[in-house]
Amino acid sequence: MPAGRDHWEDHFAAGNGFLRADAREIRLLGQALRPRRGARALDVGCGLGTYAAALTGLGYRTMAVDWAEAAVAATRDRYADLEPSLEVARLDFEDATARLPRAAFDLVTMRLVFAFMADKEAAAERVRGLLAPGGAWVVTTSLAQRLPAERRRIGLTAAEAGGLLCGWSRGLWYDLEPDGLRVFVLRAQDD
Repeated sequence: MPAGRDHWEDHFAAGNGFLRADAREIRLLGQALRPRRGARALDVGCGLGTYAAALTGLGYRTMAVDWAEAAVAATRDRYADLEPSLEVARLDFEDATARLPRAAFDLVTMRLVFAFMADKEAAAERVRGLLAPGGAWVVTTSLAQRLPAERRRIGLTAAEAGGLLCGWSRGLWYDLEPDGLRVFVLRAQDD
């Protein structure tokens, strides 16, 4: 059973984050993406903002969103010095009425978030609509088969990983550690 909004509000309000992205992870991401300065990124489920700040460090103008107000407030406080390159907003990505600009992002990231999406197919379709031509969707996730039975709910199943890959013009994946997190880099069709 996924944790609800109250759990996440309390989690972030207490200053808790998750597994932080280290310098190697960010370096590998930069190599996979080859970002150009000024490109636009959307970091979905930003938590305490460390990944969004790293994207800004790679040269992206980044919008960081989270459904937990405590996460948004913490990110704004921690990274106020990165404005205007880092914009932070409260937004529930799974709410179809939540407004985001179409075809406006060169990159959409979901680090340790996608496995918790209730409708993964709808989330993928929304990402496709948000990406500019040739844009990339980066999903960093655990894989269920690599996790102990009691934690498999926080990873993607083989079927979900297969579904994630459908409908992209090209892509690649790499593991951050053997049997650790997998990073999928999926590219939208160029116009």
